[in-house]
Amino acid sequence: MYRVARLTKRRLAIDICLLAAILAAGYALYRYHFRIKAAIWHVLHGNSVILPGYRMSVPSHWFPEQDTTPDLYLWNARTGESIWLRSFPKPRNFTLALWSDLEQRRLNDPKNPIVERREIQVAGDPFVCFEKDFEVALPPTSSPKQTVHMPSVWCRSSGPLDITFFGGVRAAPRHDYGEFYSILSTIHKSSP
Repeated sequence: MYRVARLTKRRLAIDICLLAAILAAGYALYRYHFRIKAAIWHVLHGNSVILPGYRMSVPSHWFPEQDTTPDLYLWNARTGESIWLRSFPKPRNFTLALWSDLEQRRLNDPKNPIVERREIQVAGDPFVCFEKDFEVALPPTSSPKQTVHMPSVWCRSSGPLDITFFGGVRAAPRHDYGEFYSILSTIHKSSP
């Protein structure tokens, strides 16, 4: 009888340890799902991705998802930020100057003005980028009024490539888009 009770306690201790290990592994998979996904993508595909007409480097903590041929999404496994790249032909009458003027009028509202306008070169094409910081008031609660910031950057080119950055939801305004522009600097035209 004593031996059976001892075996039952030992079996119970093993089961508890096994359950704890399974729960810990499940939590790690849940908590680090995107970091694991990024690591696996880089092992399987390397450090670059191809978009129709372009090749770009993918930093180690970013991973791409491609649903349709002209669209590519890059996700930051650490922060949840994303970059949407789209390669498609523009109409013959499209000009970057006209688009820039229209967007500046459309996007520059008094509540959420354009933070900065940049002219850059990506893969030899001129781009115009508008940095915005959407400020949104949260619904009132018992605490004082809270505001969140949703930073984003819209970039259009005279060529087929357009790029949009979504910076997630933040407690404070964001003014540093260095990593985004660094990723853009790795884009090169690929040969057909």
